[in-house]
Amino acid sequence: MGVCNSRIDMKWEEAPLWPVAVPSLVGFAFACIPHIVEGVPRLFDWDLGTPFVGLVVASVLLHFAPEPAGGSTELIVGANVGMLLAFLPQLVFYVWFVPVILFWIFQSMYAWKHNFPAFRVGTWIGLGAVSGLFIGGLFAHFIL
Repeated sequence: MGVCNSRIDMKWEEAPLWPVAVPSLVGFAFACIPHIVEGVPRLFDWDLGTPFVGLVVASVLLHFAPEPAGGSTELIVGANVGMLLAFLPQLVFYVWFVPVILFWIFQSMYAWKHNFPAFRVGTWIGLGAVSGLFIGGLFAHFIL
């Protein structure tokens, strides 16, 4: 009887733009929405509650990501785990966003060079989305 190995490893020849730019830009945009659009509810009476839930729902769109990641359930689960690990401690530790953003930048410099499984790449994408959410939250609070 054979063993089915459905693990998808991802490695790029050069630094890809979409796993770095797209999640952080989407997080940034979602953080600005409650400040731009009237009537958007603020879950838990916090400006980032609703945008975070929006990111979790939008993570399903990773199913349509470019190859080799596209269609991987591991990628979506990894993104959600990464987002939860990056977001939930912020509820207790006020400056949690600083290590999250720094760690995401560090990961973005080298993660694409290694042959990581889809789950690990998903956590990188999730960290990027929440980093964008934190930066967008600061921008929206102080600028918009």
